[in-house]
Amino acid sequence: MSEEFKVIETQEELDKIIKERLARKERDLNEKYKDYLGPDRIKDLEAEFEKKLAKANEELEKANEKIKSHDQVVSDLTNRATKAENDYLKSRIAHESGVPFELAGRLVGSTEEELKQDAENFASFLAPKSAPPLHSTDSSKSNTGDLASMLNQINQQFANQN
Repeated sequence: MSEEFKVIETQEELDKIIKERLARKERDLNEKYKDYLGPDRIKDLEAEFEKKLAKANEELEKANEKIKSHDQVVSDLTNRATKAENDYLKSRIAHESGVPFELAGRLVGSTEEELKQDAENFASFLAPKSAPPLHSTDSSKSNTGDLASMLNQINQQFANQN
């Protein structure tokens, strides 16, 4: 502060001092805010960001469509595998229970135990039933006379018809 105060006598001197002061202040502000973005640069960055965002959204939509397609394929394959496992299980249980292979598809149940129970029930219907004997082996009871009389009656009916 070695300078002495000088009295300002004209408008030009005042304007010069003010211009110098404003220029110095502008330099200081420019230096202080040199890393900050101006409004034009912000608009450019915003437009660039919007383009990138639109492209990313487009790629995201494509990826979601692919995922949806893959999910459908996985679902179809899972259903096929489940059906194949169920068919195999029915065939195996039918074979073990004596149910013909052609009828294995008719077994009903969602678990192996249920399928086994159904196969056992089904096999009981398919098992040959023993017919009553035409001839009794019991010597105390003789059906031979009854059968012979029935045969004679049938023969007479045929003879009468002819």
